[in-house]
Amino acid sequence: MAFKEIETQELTDIQSVGTIYEHEETGAQVLYLKNDDPNKAFTIGFKTPPYNDNGIAHILEHSVLNGSKKYPSKEPFVELIKGSLNTFVNAMTFSDKTIYPVASTNQKDFMHLVGVYLDAVFQPNLYEDPQILAQEGWHHHLEDEADDLIYKGVVYNEMKGATASPERQVYNHLSRQLYPNSVYRYESGGDPSAIPSLTQEEFIDFHEKYYHPSNSMTILYGDLDQEAVFEALEEYFNGKGRLEETVDLSFEAAVPAEQDFEDTYSITAGDDPENKDYLALGWHVAEPEDALDQYGLEVLTEILFGNNQSPLKKALLDAGIGGDIDGDTATIGYPTSFIITAKYSDAAKMELFKKVVRETLEELATQGLDQELVDAALNKITFRTKEAAISEDNPRGVLYAINALQTWLYGESPFVNLEFSTYLDQLKEHARNGYFEKMIQQKLLDNPLRVAVTLKAEPGKNDRLEEQVHKELQEYKKQLSEEAIQQITENTQALIKRQETPDNPEDLAKIPTLTKDDLSTDVPSYPLEETAFDEETSFYHADQFTSGIDYINLYVDIKDLPAEDYPLLSFTSSLMGKLATKNYDVATLQRKIDLHTGGIYGTVSTYEDKEGNLKPYFVLRGKALESSLEQLVDLMKEVLAHTVFTDTAEMLKITQRLISNFENRINYRAHVLAADRALSQVKPSAKLNELTNGIDQFNYLKSVRETLQSADASALIGQLKQMMDTLLNKNRLHVLYVGEEERVKQVKEQLQTAFSSLPSTELGRPVEIKPGAKQNEAYVTAQDVNYVGIGADARGKLHYTGATQVLATALRYNYLWNEIRVKGGAYGSLYSHQRNGNFALGSYRDPNIKNTLDVYENLPNYVKDLEIAEDELLKYIIGTISPLEQPKSAFSKGLTAFYRLQTGVTREDLIRLKEEILATDSDALSSLHEDIESVLEEGTVVVIGNKTQIENEKELFDEIFELY
Repeated sequence: MAFKEIETQELTDIQSVGTIYEHEETGAQVLYLKNDDPNKAFTIGFKTPPYNDNGIAHILEHSVLNGSKKYPSKEPFVELIKGSLNTFVNAMTFSDKTIYPVASTNQKDFMHLVGVYLDAVFQPNLYEDPQILAQEGWHHHLEDEADDLIYKGVVYNEMKGATASPERQVYNHLSRQLYPNSVYRYESGGDPSAIPSLTQEEFIDFHEKYYHPSNSMTILYGDLDQEAVFEALEEYFNGKGRLEETVDLSFEAAVPAEQDFEDTYSITAGDDPENKDYLALGWHVAEPEDALDQYGLEVLTEILFGNNQSPLKKALLDAGIGGDIDGDTATIGYPTSFIITAKYSDAAKMELFKKVVRETLEELATQGLDQELVDAALNKITFRTKEAAISEDNPRGVLYAINALQTWLYGESPFVNLEFSTYLDQLKEHARNGYFEKMIQQKLLDNPLRVAVTLKAEPGKNDRLEEQVHKELQEYKKQLSEEAIQQITENTQALIKRQETPDNPEDLAKIPTLTKDDLSTDVPSYPLEETAFDEETSFYHADQFTSGIDYINLYVDIKDLPAEDYPLLSFTSSLMGKLATKNYDVATLQRKIDLHTGGIYGTVSTYEDKEGNLKPYFVLRGKALESSLEQLVDLMKEVLAHTVFTDTAEMLKITQRLISNFENRINYRAHVLAADRALSQVKPSAKLNELTNGIDQFNYLKSVRETLQSADASALIGQLKQMMDTLLNKNRLHVLYVGEEERVKQVKEQLQTAFSSLPSTELGRPVEIKPGAKQNEAYVTAQDVNYVGIGADARGKLHYTGATQVLATALRYNYLWNEIRVKGGAYGSLYSHQRNGNFALGSYRDPNIKNTLDVYENLPNYVKDLEIAEDELLKYIIGTISPLEQPKSAFSKGLTAFYRLQTGVTREDLIRLKEEILATDSDALSSLHEDIESVLEEGTVVVIGNKTQIENEKELFDEIFELY
């Protein structure tokens, strides 16, 4: 073997043995985390320091996946997803590194993923094909010489959406001001104003410089064929030689020349900027070798900002610095920063912001921290970290790779972030000796490496900048010769032709795939035992090995409550565990929750069975170590039965945070919001989701904020009390316990005792829920891109079968991918057809509106003409089976068992679905075109996006609203 072993270490926290290897010729480093986890993972990463804001590392991350020497099809990445049982496939650009992780539970599939990814990163086609940069990065787009000249590109449009987020702008400004002498002053994802400066020559040079085995770090994980993976690596490492220079990302942080920086961010034109500024303070606090301090800073963040009662967060909220306060230890790359952000603030409050922070920290450093507060923070982080180590919901191998690179990339041990118990135990000891007080003094109060950033709200800024870019492009076009304009037009048409031309069958055949023999129709049987909890209610037990954790969900039946109660129900659920109770003030309550449990929180969940009947619940979830069961049950009872709704100041803080969270969803999940809003106009279950979790809930929260800011909130307080009186009813309360069989009796009895005094009142008849008013809507936000959604009820038109699910896969990775992303320039698209009839389409960070709707409208024609070769169909079949094979944690298995019971979906139904998927043929897909057409005819349109573009397409909408 061309690799030599460097170091081996037992890693008990993640139940692995970690071994570092080095490729003797190139010096390439490989870490293998060996264990018996069947969910194997492979991650190869490269140091990719940016040299300006042109996004070269990010665009390269996209582009290497657009064809390679062995796999020359246009997008082997997409072909791979179609025909893989992967549990994870992606690529990610960080501030100074780019990684390419894959995971699968199937060894054959795993090696396919590894092989295609290795060829992609080391032998990409981008050297010979400049159209790859044009498509993924940017190009001058001119389909006809008479058209306006525009910029187009997948990353260009992605970053227009990403950089519109004021939170991201604050982060970028802090990094730029704190570290002006480093690569961390640049936007590695790319600033839209700089992306069009990137040239093909720079592109190739960057790949040649950084995508070399000597600059690579590879992490392997799980129960895999080690010899096969190392042979695959040797194929690309051997014969490459060793780079003379290594990439050194270290630097010495210096005192910033300017400690105060101010800029503006865009809000919608005409919007009132009052109290919409951002204030932020940032310190340089650590470097990779500061292992214990890195863990300590995470705990300190929890101590100071973990909830609204945490001392620094409370002080800032009480002083009115902002409506929402965040604290974060940000691992930017080589440096780590400590950041405090105030949202819904005013630039004039910056000096007061600094004063409150300084005085509060001085008091904590001199008078000392409450030891119980420190213990609660340590318990919370320890529980969260250990639970993540046993959870199978996410590919642990990918998460551990990212954690390992946080130190390994900079010359430190990759094991630091994989041995959390050692460091957390040390912190528990040091905490008794003033460790955190010293950290506050040294890292924050006495630290000159600090900056302050003010980001002021500026109405219509993005629209003005967009108009300026458009104007500059047209002026540039005027200066061009006829030949140059013709060349741009020809380049545009050539790119469109490339995008529309199918891959050669020979090239597609080179991409490895599984066979039907690799697939199974088996479906796990998740046990769920139902016994009586009270006379009218049930206790459900999902027997799972949970590594000593009890998971308890209380389900309060609300099927007899009218739709107009649901916004209040959702708000009430969000207050659970965050307000004072009969026996505890809010600070004591939250401390006890953190000391004794893994968290207690509320939500509203709605299930829909095969007949369309709705089963909505008000839910309180809790979890704790088995040894803390008594405290968990007592606290869940305290929260559910004895919350006091009189502290309007605290409720206002919580409401501000809920509004802030929703605004972040608009920045990062608006395609789902648009699709869900459209569905709510045709499906009762989706309407309930909209009332509790969508735009209806957002509007309700804004009205609650106004009420709480007014002189009299008595009506709201009365509504909350009345709602809890309604919910606290023995005949409503069901329980789901996920844990081991021998604990059922004890858990059930403790819960029965805890809630024995609840009144028993007969429930009313189930209320019929109706969908919202059916109309096409647009919602204006301060973004330069759009999110175009359609929702429809497919019941009785497009039946949920194996064939319709295979078609969904084909449309996602062929028609919609090519039309909306590749040709349209959007970052992504959505196609969803669920068992309950929910049918939704959506686009993500999309420069278009009308063009995208035209793509949706043409779906039936595409399906009608669909002819899929057997080998291509097999890929779609495999890609459809893949999501049904994802590993689950013990808790998720319990939730799945409960979901199956509530919806009436049986294991036999799921087996039948798999059998139908495997039996699907091309004719079965094309025959669905009329069904899809009938579904789309009944659909409604919802667009979230840019004001100018929405107004230009206003004839498409019945109503246009301001969102935020």
